[in-house]
Amino acid sequence: MTDEEKLALIWDERSITKTMLNFGRALDIGDWPLYRSTFTDNILVDFKRLTTFDEIQVSADDWTRFAELILSPVRRHHVFTNFDIKVERDRAFAIVYMTARHWKASDMGASEYNQYGWYDVHFVRQGEEWKIARIKHDFQWVSGNNAMFDMSEPKLAENMNLVFCTANRDAAINALKIW
Repeated sequence: MTDEEKLALIWDERSITKTMLNFGRALDIGDWPLYRSTFTDNILVDFKRLTTFDEIQVSADDWTRFAELILSPVRRHHVFTNFDIKVERDRAFAIVYMTARHWKASDMGASEYNQYGWYDVHFVRQGEEWKIARIKHDFQWVSGNNAMFDMSEPKLAENMNLVFCTANRDAAINALKIW
């Protein structure tokens, strides 16, 4: 590699890292426009270990609303490490280790729920920015009280029906053919 190619690779890796850090920071502080800005307009999402739903293709706006509804009632703290980034022209893939901590006052069990695992993330370059086009959330283990997430809350339940619908699962199957 030439020095120019090395510098471009370092810049791409730094930009991809920054996208993931914005993703996590936005989740923690509830900056939903910043969170939305980390995605392409339509994204593939595999959060099956967490939600039990198969991978979907969904608008980033709908996914952002889901994140806002499910996470706003709890305090959050995401830590990302072990960035392993592979760049190929205008596409990239990263494995990013994460610890996701959640807290909510509760008299129905532990007040914490923690996840320890990683994200598998596919990025595409859009102009000068790297955006998340596909993301898989996976974990090795969890601890605490997952019941602090109230899936029966009406606005969240309505949003989940929109986000995890059959049409979005079918769209993901078709979109995966290009990945």
